[in-house]
Amino acid sequence: MKKIAIIAFAAAALFSSCCCNHHRVGILVHRGLCSEGDQFVTDENTLDALRRAQEKKGVGCVEFDVHLTVDSQIVVRHDAKIEGKLNCQTSTFDEIRAYVLPFGHQIPTLHEWLEQAKQTPDIVQAIEIKAHRSQERENALVRMVIDEVKAMGMEDQVRYLSFKPETCDEVLRIEPTAKVVLNSSNLHHSLTPDEVKEHGYYGISYNMNVILNHIDWLKKFQEYGIETYLWMVNNTYTRGIGEKLGFTWITTDFYDVVAY
Repeated sequence: MKKIAIIAFAAAALFSSCCCNHHRVGILVHRGLCSEGDQFVTDENTLDALRRAQEKKGVGCVEFDVHLTVDSQIVVRHDAKIEGKLNCQTSTFDEIRAYVLPFGHQIPTLHEWLEQAKQTPDIVQAIEIKAHRSQERENALVRMVIDEVKAMGMEDQVRYLSFKPETCDEVLRIEPTAKVVLNSSNLHHSLTPDEVKEHGYYGISYNMNVILNHIDWLKKFQEYGIETYLWMVNNTYTRGIGEKLGFTWITTDFYDVVAY
């Protein structure tokens, strides 16, 4: 409760001092559109969640997460651990594919996801490269993801996300024209606007705590033409913060709650 009060106080101070005008922000649905109202109704990171997002006119971007299985197949899921010893990074694809999620869906492959996503080319696909046990393994995943995106002809539709600058840099090493977005929830070690520009990143996705403590960075990001993503935004109050401060996108679990 104390943390919420501090954030609310800081946000109120920002509103009173910021000279920016309100604008409509783009809406990114987190792990696909999994909710109705404020209730989850389907499995996250599944083709059903993607289809539900594609059916909403106001969705501008869908975020999802990828892992590399032990037999080098790319699967879509947030957490590596599934159940018991079943794990997206240490189990085989067949073992993972046999698992049934709570709402009855399978864990999809990247290829399946992109095939479905390509049907709505106006909706951006934000692929988060999940951390792996070694940077070498993670780099192998990066190359495979880029190859799949290029094979599908979806370069303009895709953003590549990671919490690790090393992984973001690897994307740009392989594909210098890729649109790379750095994630961060680290209050004291998030990259500054000058550092983000130096790396050549297309955007940043910083959580609310980072932004409220580095509010001066926003103007610099905007001056540099760097896209800005704010997370998590699950009510209209925090959507208003994103609007007032001029964010490009807000990331939400509850589209119906924050939609225009």
